[in-house]
Amino acid sequence: MYDTKFECRYHKDDVFLETDKVNNYEKEFIRDILYKEDLLNIFSIDYYNDDFDVFTEIIPQLYSKIQDCLPLIQCMKKMAAKVMSEDLQTGLCILYSYDYMHVMHKCVSEYLDNGILSEENMKLLEKICID
Repeated sequence: MYDTKFECRYHKDDVFLETDKVNNYEKEFIRDILYKEDLLNIFSIDYYNDDFDVFTEIIPQLYSKIQDCLPLIQCMKKMAAKVMSEDLQTGLCILYSYDYMHVMHKCVSEYLDNGILSEENMKLLEKICID
């Protein structure tokens, strides 16, 4: 259900070579496609749905596996509050949006693999929840 070994690539600078002749619009279009592919790979799903129907089963399953991690829960609360909600699973969905997924995936993967978050990842998580 969740591939902890997958590394997000949509946000990395090396996605484009210096010799690539693409404008900013084209870069964002390509990054959006890469984000969707990364999302599919992380959750081991076969298709992307802009309506997030695919999350009706995945998010509750993931939440049940990480609900004991206080730093993740605190971040979910903060993100849910940004859309005037108290629902932690709403906050979790937000944390898998384009701006945050690469950090959230790293933190969730570490927690699922080791049962803890490193200080480095806690700082990354705190940074995205404060911004």
